Amino acid sequence: MKKNRQKSSIKFHREIYKEAAVKEAARAYSAFAGFSFSNEGRYIKAVIILKSGTLPEHIAEEFANMALFNSI
Repeated sequence: MKKNRQKSSIKFHREIYKEAAVKEAARAYSAFAGFSFSNEGRYIKAVIILKSGTLPEHIAEEFANMALFNSI
């Protein structure tokens, strides 16, 4: 996972995560950040872009947890 104060990216392996589940998690966190998605081989790459201020410290981890939960 790559991070800076206003932007973070995370890759989700398609054998574990469903694309719809990752996007559903993004909708849940849309009040905090915008999300963009791309396909990188066996991965779904999500870029998290803070709407204002700085990215809450654990938002990327919480977003990943929700994406995993949604995939199960």
